[in-house]
Order: sequence, then C-alpha cells, then structure tokens
Amino acid sequence: MRLVLVEWIDSFGCSPNWGVIEDDPKPPTIPVCQSVGWLAYDGDDCKVVVPHIADATDYSKRQGCGEMTIPSRTIIRLVDLAIPKASAAA
Repeated sequence: MRLVLVEWIDSFGCSPNWGVIEDDPKPPTIPVCQSVGWLAYDGDDCKVVVPHIADATDYSKRQGCGEMTIPSRTIIRLVDLAIPKASAAA
C-alpha cells in the first residue's frame, strides 16, 4: 500500500439546539483537513486511509485500525509520502 497525505474539505455543523436563521447570514468558513495513512482503497468514488497497520503474525493476519473513508470529490490533493528505510539498529 502507498503511504499518503490526503488534503480534503470537511463537512461540519449540526448544532444540537434550535437557533435563529439570519436573513443575511455570514458565510461560514469551510474547514480543510489533512490525513496521513496507508491508502487501503483507491476508488473513483472514495479513498480509504488507514493510519495504523500491524504486520501478520503466527496468530493473526495483517490488520489495520482507524480507517477513514473520504469521498473523492472532497479531495483537494493526494500526495505520496516516502517511507524511510529501517535503521541498522532496528
């Protein structure tokens, strides 16, 4: 899998209380987010990024944790990241 940085536009809101809707509302600021992880799925409709990966062992298959599905149409950019080589001490 590729290690990537994904920059994407997020949705926000859904307040828990009723509030006044202004006649001339101030435009909201749209949040831009960044996520880093392994690209587990690279579809036209969405991308799945998994930040935590565990190698297979004698007792379990390779596993991932914390996966996030990001709709492709919200992605501003997707950048491949370099994976550092293991040190001699590792």
